[in-house]
Amino acid sequence: MTDAIKPIFPNAVTMMALAFGVSSINMALWGRWELAVLFIVLAGFFDFMDGRVARALDVSSHFGAELDSLSDFVSFGVAPGFLMYNWTMDTTMRAEALKDITYRTDAVGLYWGVVLFFAVCCATRLARFNTMLNERQPKYWTHFFMGVPAPAGGGLAMLPLIMWMATGGQVALFRAPWFVSCFVIFAGVMMASRIPTLCLKHLHPNRSMRSILMFVMLALICGFATLPWQTLSVVGVGYLISIPIGIFYFLHFKKNCG
Repeated sequence: MTDAIKPIFPNAVTMMALAFGVSSINMALWGRWELAVLFIVLAGFFDFMDGRVARALDVSSHFGAELDSLSDFVSFGVAPGFLMYNWTMDTTMRAEALKDITYRTDAVGLYWGVVLFFAVCCATRLARFNTMLNERQPKYWTHFFMGVPAPAGGGLAMLPLIMWMATGGQVALFRAPWFVSCFVIFAGVMMASRIPTLCLKHLHPNRSMRSILMFVMLALICGFATLPWQTLSVVGVGYLISIPIGIFYFLHFKKNCG
């Protein structure tokens, strides 16, 4: 493989992530909620893979990093918020909004403002991440992200929809505009914040731990294949639980390093 061709591969993977993110917006417009969520999940998978492909081929570049950020903003900063807005304000609720001027003002103004807030938070997170690439961070940040990564933030924003599908649409609370807005706002704040969240990429587990992780991965794969929405719900709730755990361990590491 020539040096001229190598850089194409990680950038092509990033483009796949971007394509799935944009396609999710299209699916949201047509009310295909399952496909819209699936496409964002696939965008997250390709976003996870592009950096690893670049490092494996030793072709990491500033261009690739910038392209990755642009893809992340569309796939995890625009698409999830747009999806949640369209899902919450479905055709029935739009019809009701047209009859009620007060409700119409809320739907178009307040809830759309939540979508804009989420997008701005994601852009802030990505801009800060890019500016910190060449900065040396204290040792206690080694196993932590500063704030929630963009793919995880997009997943948190979609959690009400995922749980709604996991329960067969039987829990009306999951589709309530105020409940959805709380999740979207929380996800946006967590992305833009400097709150430490767990990062597993630098861990070096021993043999027994690797066996446990392999079992967990196998269980997740089986879960995605048989009960995808229930499995995604468990993963989402588990990630929420990991946030306070990450803060606790961060303070512990920071104290020991100090």
